Amino acid sequence: MIRHDIFADKVKTTLARAGLPVASTFDAALSWGVYVEIADDEQLPPRAFLRWRVHPVLQEHLRTVSRDALLSDPQVREFRVARDAMNTAVIAVLENAGFSARPARGERAGEVLVGESAD
Repeated sequence: MIRHDIFADKVKTTLARAGLPVASTFDAALSWGVYVEIADDEQLPPRAFLRWRVHPVLQEHLRTVSRDALLSDPQVREFRVARDAMNTAVIAVLENAGFSARPARGERAGEVLVGESAD
């Protein structure tokens, strides 16, 4: 578990040094930016999922949009564009620092999967 915590701290520090906001708490209502979540405490080498947490103002709007209107809502479309752009930036920053990073798939689509090295 310590190795996983150190890995998560390295990822967060790398992103912060690049000027990207890092979500600092478990509660999404209290912090926004890139949220780092260890993929599996038992797996070595450690990996993490990164997701873009939005500001509470947008969180509130997303709660008010009906399921049927999600695809047509302008703010939801803007969020998706911003999330995709931020994921691209996060991947570039992490790969430049020597991590492996790629878009996550399946039920974690929209997130980034990061590992220790690009080797």
